[in-house]
Amino acid sequence: MSTMPKVDTYFPGASCLLCKAAASVANTALTAHVQTLPSDDLLSLKEEAAALLRKKGHEVVVIAEAIDIDALPDRTDSLPNAARKDFSALGRQYKLDKLLVIQIARVGVNRTYNSYIPSGDPQGMVSGAGYLVNLDGQGYDWYRTVRQLRSASGNWDEGPSYPGLSNAYFQAIEGARDAFLKPLN
Repeated sequence: MSTMPKVDTYFPGASCLLCKAAASVANTALTAHVQTLPSDDLLSLKEEAAALLRKKGHEVVVIAEAIDIDALPDRTDSLPNAARKDFSALGRQYKLDKLLVIQIARVGVNRTYNSYIPSGDPQGMVSGAGYLVNLDGQGYDWYRTVRQLRSASGNWDEGPSYPGLSNAYFQAIEGARDAFLKPLN
């Protein structure tokens, strides 16, 4: 599993410096709350994935530490349907022939903007990818992108605890967990 990103707010569409500053200031209280939300439920994904694979009869080695995927070397060749990073060192270290990677890119709350004007209500969000790399050639056996967005039911703007939006955040985490594990069932 990749290193877990910090739980945060994201403002796609606020692209210029002034727009980013306006979005950040307008959502200060929301960001402060979101950064207190736990993401621990995502950490158990690797053990659950291992249990599902064992149930199917596979021999599984769980890598305890988080993998910093960005720190891995890029592959020198550009074969189609192959990993962009070189996972062979992990294969040698753990004596693996295949590597299941769960890569979480973003976790938190997403609020779209059109320049410095909000264009939608905030939504709980988890995004990333899950993929199985065949270490003999670095090709993907399967690859699945995951992007879960969940809206608050009812009013989202109920600070300081934002119960509706917090619930949407936890629903996004559950949806992402299900999406990551579905190919293994």
